Amino acid sequence: MKIEEFREEVNLEHRVLIEDREFEILEIVHFQLDDGSIYIKLFLDDGYVLADNEEQESYILVENVNTYIEKPFPEVLEFDSKRFTFQYSAQAKAIEAHGDEIFTGGDAEKFWDYETRDGSYLSLGIVDNTGKRMDLCGKKISEEELELV
Repeated sequence: MKIEEFREEVNLEHRVLIEDREFEILEIVHFQLDDGSIYIKLFLDDGYVLADNEEQESYILVENVNTYIEKPFPEVLEFDSKRFTFQYSAQAKAIEAHGDEIFTGGDAEKFWDYETRDGSYLSLGIVDNTGKRMDLCGKKISEEELELV
């Protein structure tokens, strides 16, 4: 599903279908990055999170993990027997939220994202107002692999 179509259609009544697995949407959060761009993050059942990446025309499907990786975060790190390379870091602010209150409007997070050559994805995050870690690990998903049902 193209990201533009996804952003127009997604709501709490939908379920997300990825690789024959259906996920319930618990919360939809629109985040704004420091550069003004917007992305949508869906908090799904079983601790999964789906985020769109309009620039790369892809999604990331990740789940909560405990990494025990401390700041300052390195350029290259080993996690889950894989070698991750730093991609970028950003500050994001929730500007709109619907559903469960994992994030509410005005909440912010800082994250450091890493990738492997095989498409594995690791995001090390810190929620600003609580200082709590929100580390997520999973993989990139192409537009063709995602469907709203």
